[in-house]
Amino acid sequence: MFTEIRVPFFGQEETLTVEYKENSDPREAGFHLLNLPFPIEDSVGYPVIHIRFRDMKTTGYGRYCGFIQFIERTETNNGVVSAALSLDVAPEFEEARIPYFSYGYPASLFDAPCRNLRGCERLQWTAYTYLVEMPTRMNGDRIGFLAGVSWGYTEDQNGPAGIRPLSLLDREDWAAHREFLDSWMARR
Repeated sequence: MFTEIRVPFFGQEETLTVEYKENSDPREAGFHLLNLPFPIEDSVGYPVIHIRFRDMKTTGYGRYCGFIQFIERTETNNGVVSAALSLDVAPEFEEARIPYFSYGYPASLFDAPCRNLRGCERLQWTAYTYLVEMPTRMNGDRIGFLAGVSWGYTEDQNGPAGIRPLSLLDREDWAAHREFLDSWMARR
């Protein structure tokens, strides 16, 4: 599934292309390049997402942007449901309190989660992925919302039980997640 999102970007309109699908080929997703503790075939049936700009017109420093991704894990164990929100960053970024999943000139994002059950009976794994302005002199040194999508999957002890539909997120969604981001950033 391909979706295009129009994004106002420093006075221009740019187009984000979102490719979102169920993983049917672990090698295409790059799992053969990772040192995983399970067979790469176990990634089949989970979601794969790739977000990138199409034919970006903006040039130079104006291309600088990033993705911030939050993960909500809703676990079910013995009929008890619990939910937890976290920021999806590399360990080095977490240690340095850098909240970005990716950033660049321009940023793009690729993610292909799988096998996150971690001993619970059932997992609803939801990603909230935001394209943001990076804090620079251009925008008063702030992180600013540009666009967002929600996506994910359900998993049980038999493996993947379906991927969630892709949904667009808005400024209100960002505002709710921004509170979590601010508290995460304050934990220095």
